[in-house]
Amino acid sequence: MRILKIISLLFILASLTTFEPVHAQYTNTTGLKEGQVMQKKKKSGLADRSRWFVGGMLGGGFSTYSSYAEVAPLIGYKVTPNFHVGSRITYIFQSYKDYYTGQRINLHIYGGSLLARYGLFKFLFVQSEYEILSVPVYPYEGTRTAVNSLFVGGGLMQSSGNGFATVGIFYNVLDNPNSPYSNPLIRIGFGFGL
Repeated sequence: MRILKIISLLFILASLTTFEPVHAQYTNTTGLKEGQVMQKKKKSGLADRSRWFVGGMLGGGFSTYSSYAEVAPLIGYKVTPNFHVGSRITYIFQSYKDYYTGQRINLHIYGGSLLARYGLFKFLFVQSEYEILSVPVYPYEGTRTAVNSLFVGGGLMQSSGNGFATVGIFYNVLDNPNSPYSNPLIRIGFGFGL
């Protein structure tokens, strides 16, 4: 229930920052005709493609006993130049050799998340992300459980033209024993504007 309140608060804050200030007088200083000014203003809301971005993460690793692959596409919106919100879909494939039976176990983990990111400077950001994953429960006979995670942290962002790359370190404050993650979590991401 507490998590639901946190998510609601993030969305309320995000929606409040999208309102434009009220002006008592209007003076056309753009050099455009009145109809062109109105047409330009209409594109400043959600329809403005320059505010949307897509990206995500690819991850993986392998050893003698286990392998891991993660795909997490992301779509986001720039509420302000420094404040971004987004949603991520996550799919994780894990495969390992069971210590007790010697059998190869293949796990499919999937879910989604909502995130809010604030840029402190051009290269530094802080972020919070709430994620829900559907995770198989041992002994992996069809039983699954929902694992909630709340990541807080920050990192570095490098912009280049229409694209960007991020490197961040995050801590899962809910640290569920069924979580596929361990603290701290290092994420490397990428994206580009539409």
